[in-house]
Amino acid sequence: MTPDERFRKNERLLKSKEFDRVYKKGLAGRADGIVLYCLPNALERNRLGFSIGSKKVKHAVSRNRMRRLFREAYRKVKGRLKGGFDIVIVVRRDLHKSLTYKSAESTLLKLAKDIGLIA
Repeated sequence: MTPDERFRKNERLLKSKEFDRVYKKGLAGRADGIVLYCLPNALERNRLGFSIGSKKVKHAVSRNRMRRLFREAYRKVKGRLKGGFDIVIVVRRDLHKSLTYKSAESTLLKLAKDIGLIA
């Protein structure tokens, strides 16, 4: 693994204030029950956050699996994305049965291209 493919703690969005700011002021792209929000930040790196509601996806195992797949997809493609953005991935419906790594990666790339995150 090359050092730039890591997903470090300083690349995570953790606070609810940060999420709210991205929701209110950021751009959004939608596809297949996934919404990707992005907003420029004052940093040189991107920060990534997830929102997968327990009302939409009942089982924690399913929520965690989808989060892992999207995190891995982001980790692999983050070199192709522009830097300096806060990114939030929102899962609006239960996709755990149909979601694979390839579909997570292609959905992430499609949404990033739609909102202008591809470098």
